[in-house]
Amino acid sequence: MDEGASGTSDHEQHRAGPDEGVRAPFSTESGEEPQISIFDGKGNESVVVATDNKDGKPAQGTGPTAEAARANATESEDTIGPDFGHA
Repeated sequence: MDEGASGTSDHEQHRAGPDEGVRAPFSTESGEEPQISIFDGKGNESVVVATDNKDGKPAQGTGPTAEAARANATESEDTIGPDFGHA
């Protein structure tokens, strides 16, 4: 069983860093972009970050780390609405 993983598994499960995803400080406390975690069917964690894309519009991105998710959002042309929680 992997440390910090939910339940038992016969395979390793990816986890983001200790201050990423659901373990990131609240954006109101850190001043950073809001982050959440999502999990696939095998228990692997991906980080979701809400930030501005290259055109300055609110976007969200995903990745195995906060840095990768931020880069994905920056390049995204899909924008998100104001109620998503964009800081």
